[in-house]
Amino acid sequence: MADRQVSRLKAALADREARVRILEARVAALEASTSLRVGRAVTDAARRPGKGVVRLPRELYRMWRHRGTPNVVTSVDARERPMFSARDEDRLIVGSPATGLAVAGVLGRAAAEELGRTAHVVPLMPHDAALILDTADVDLVLVDAAAGAPGGPWAYLGVPGVPDRERALLGLMDVARSRGRPLVLLGSAPGLAGLGWDATLRTDTPLDEALAGLHARFSLDLG
Repeated sequence: MADRQVSRLKAALADREARVRILEARVAALEASTSLRVGRAVTDAARRPGKGVVRLPRELYRMWRHRGTPNVVTSVDARERPMFSARDEDRLIVGSPATGLAVAGVLGRAAAEELGRTAHVVPLMPHDAALILDTADVDLVLVDAAAGAPGGPWAYLGVPGVPDRERALLGLMDVARSRGRPLVLLGSAPGLAGLGWDATLRTDTPLDEALAGLHARFSLDLG
């Protein structure tokens, strides 16, 4: 019992740390947005009716001239990625690139590392998986049965009798289906079978080969 409590506490801590990283990425993306900078410029001008109003057109012109210049935002995985126009805003909020294969994942450590070598990974956490998936511009959703191992944020996923993890999974699956995103299961677990997966992968399948096959099977548009 003590070991299980320790595992749950570790999972909660990892969950909270991941949430902090996601929120930091969202704040960085928001602060870098042109709309926020314009709003700040207008507010500053209103506070200083003299010099502020005189400088406002110059500030707006400067923003317009540099509207296509790449900025830098720190993403969920702490790497630097270019900030693009509003067309790519959804991907930037979660740190995913404007082009290339983006995979939203409920992943164990080994699968996350392997997948990260061939695709951009948007990690999904139990507390806001459905919200992230609803705003992220991803190509498919991959659920790794190994993510249910004790010690991770999805600990006991796929284990009967753990309803909070099951609810979180079913919620993100509903969002994926509503957005037409393929749902892929990696490996197997008793509580994950029969949930209506679009594709399943064996645990010994190389993920780079699997992604190429899924790309062809679902005709994924990589932008």
